[in-house]
Amino acid sequence: MHEIIIGLVIAVGGSLLNFLSSKIYNAITGSSKNFIWGDKSKDLKKIKIPMNIEEIKKRVRIVVVDDEDSFPVKLFKSEGYSIDKWNKVTDVTYGKLESGFYDIIVLDIKGVAKDISSDDGLGVLESIKEKNPAQIIIAYSQYTYDLSKAHFWELADEKIAKPSDFLKMKRIIDILINTKFKPERYIDSLHQILLTNHVSEKQIKLLDSKIVNIIEKNEDPNWARILKFTDDNTKLFAQIITIGNTILKFFK
Repeated sequence: MHEIIIGLVIAVGGSLLNFLSSKIYNAITGSSKNFIWGDKSKDLKKIKIPMNIEEIKKRVRIVVVDDEDSFPVKLFKSEGYSIDKWNKVTDVTYGKLESGFYDIIVLDIKGVAKDISSDDGLGVLESIKEKNPAQIIIAYSQYTYDLSKAHFWELADEKIAKPSDFLKMKRIIDILINTKFKPERYIDSLHQILLTNHVSEKQIKLLDSKIVNIIEKNEDPNWARILKFTDDNTKLFAQIITIGNTILKFFK
């Protein structure tokens, strides 16, 4: 009996010591090991999306930025697309584009942003892509063959010459939704930004786990608390929030 009690004390004591050790280790290293030293980090890419492709298409937010009325907005709305039309981008509305509120931006190059950029639409496209490389942008312009506008077309995910017929536009947008509006693409983009900013793989795994927990608990993210590791890197902080919120859209 005496030996049994000693054995139980040793076992319980060992488990407690192992538990405390793992907690201290995690706090110091940012790791996600449990009390038996197994990795309990969660793979963000393995979370199942609760929607099929048709439901996703209905929830995609599209905005057309064009100072003319050549884009068939009414036809797209009649097909069930969520689409807005802006004549121009201002210092007030630009933030909505930069934040990732819209999933697809159809952007003209001329006459849409002269008040906020000397490069007009190109300046808007460059700025958005710098903030969020994963943002889907369609270049929409009549200046298809103007070599001076080549950079505008190169930065865009797809191109539509103005004017174009509705079915051609619809086909291009549907292909983008099917091929690029996927959580895996945004997750890869998030990871690439983190690696470019020399964030450790352990910290990336920890961030993934926190995003998974938000999805599983259906909570609103407290980015200020989650992203303490960004320190004073305000650009990285903003990039993570923009792409992180886009990823969360797929699971709401």
